[in-house]
Amino acid sequence: MTVAFVLDRAAAVLTLAGPHRPRAGKAMGDLCILEDASVAVSDDGRIAWVGSAHNLDVPGDPPRIDCRGKTILPAFADAHTHLVYAGARKDELEMRLAGADYEAILAAGGGILHTVEATRAAGEDALVAATLARIDRMRRAGTTTFEIKSGYGLDLATELRQLRAARRLSDEHGVRVRTTCLAAHAFPEDVRAGRRSRDAFVDEVCDTILPAVARENLADYADVFCDRGAFSVEEARRVLERARGLGLELRVHANELGPTGGAALAAELGAVTADHLLFVDDDDRTRLRAAKVTAVLLPGTSLVLGKPFADGRAFVEAGVPVAVATDSNPGSCAIESLALVLALACYGNRLSPAEAIVATTHNAACTLGLAHEVGRIEPTMAADLVVLATDDYRDLVYHAGSPLIEAVYSRGRRVDRPADETASP
Repeated sequence: MTVAFVLDRAAAVLTLAGPHRPRAGKAMGDLCILEDASVAVSDDGRIAWVGSAHNLDVPGDPPRIDCRGKTILPAFADAHTHLVYAGARKDELEMRLAGADYEAILAAGGGILHTVEATRAAGEDALVAATLARIDRMRRAGTTTFEIKSGYGLDLATELRQLRAARRLSDEHGVRVRTTCLAAHAFPEDVRAGRRSRDAFVDEVCDTILPAVARENLADYADVFCDRGAFSVEEARRVLERARGLGLELRVHANELGPTGGAALAAELGAVTADHLLFVDDDDRTRLRAAKVTAVLLPGTSLVLGKPFADGRAFVEAGVPVAVATDSNPGSCAIESLALVLALACYGNRLSPAEAIVATTHNAACTLGLAHEVGRIEPTMAADLVVLATDDYRDLVYHAGSPLIEAVYSRGRRVDRPADETASP
C-alpha cells in the first residue's frame, strides 16, 4: 500500500464507524467523532488509515493537507434521483407560484408527460451529456454516489435509453451509480386519452419493458409511483412482483399525495425503501420497521410543491431507518444540493443534524447496497470524503446553503473542481 496523501489535523472526523446495516432509533445520531484526527488516502483511492493525528503512522512521506479548524465527513449518497432526462419545466415553477398544484399541472398534460415528450426525442449521447453536467454540480455540493431512475420514457425504447445513459455514467465517466427502472412512473398520453387501457400499459411494463431491462442488466432496482392519480396498489403489486421475479430489488414511491396504501405495499413485499411518505400512520411505521424497509424522505419536494413534510421524528422514534435524498428531477424538485436538503430534513422533517448526516451518508448507502464501499470513514472503504470549512458539522444546518464545502473526494480524487485542476489532492 502506498499513501497518496493525508488530510491532516482535522478538528473533527465524523467516521460513522459501526456495522453495515441501516441505523435506526438512537443509533441514527451516532457519528463516532474523532477530534484532532487525520485520514490517510491510498493511491488506489481507499482509506488507508484514520485516527488521532498524534498517532499517525503511514509509510513514506506523503503530502499532508492541513485541515486544522475543519471537519471531514463521508461524502453524501443520493438515494432517490431522476437525473436522466431532457428539457426543463421552468414554466411550471411559475404556474405553481401562481397557485396551480402538481396534480392540476399533470391533468393538463404537463408534469411528467412534458418531460416524457422531450426525453423520447433526445438521443442517448445527449442524455449522457446533460446528466453528467447535473452530476458535476451535485459533486461540487458533496454528493459522490447516485441512485438514478428511468421513468421519462413510458415506452420500451426510451426506458432502455435512459438506463443505458445512466450505466454509461459509471462505465465511461467513473460516477458511482445505481439504476432503477421506473417505467411505472405515470400513465402515458394514450392511456390518459382513453385510446389504451390502464391494464394494457401495466401489461407492457410487466411483459415487455421489465424483461428487456433485466436481459440487458440495466437496472439494480424497480420502482412504482403508487399513489393517488398514479398506480393503484393492485397495479403496483403486479409490477413489483414481476420485477422481483426477474431478480430486481424493489423501491416504492409511496404515500406522497395521500394515505393510498403504498407504504403498506412496500412492507408487504419487503422493498428496500419506501419513498416520500408524507401521509402515514403508526400502523404504516410499524409495518415498515418489521419489514426492515428504509424510509427515504424527500424534503426538497415538499418545499417546492408546498406540501407537508414527512414526520422524520416519528420514523426515528418508531425505529424505522431513515435516509434523505434530493428527488432531483425537472419538475417537482430540481434542487441538486443534498447538503441543502440535509438542512431541510432538520427544519422540515425534524431530524437532528447528526441524524440527517447519517441519513444522507451511511443509511443512504445501505439502501443502494453500498454500505461496504461508502458512507463511513474506515480503512479499506472508498475515500469518498467531504471537507467542511468549519469545526462544527452542525453549521451545515445552522448556516444552511452557505459555501461550507471546501473539498470533495471520490475514490481519493478531487471532484469539486474543473477537470484541469483535479490532478493534485
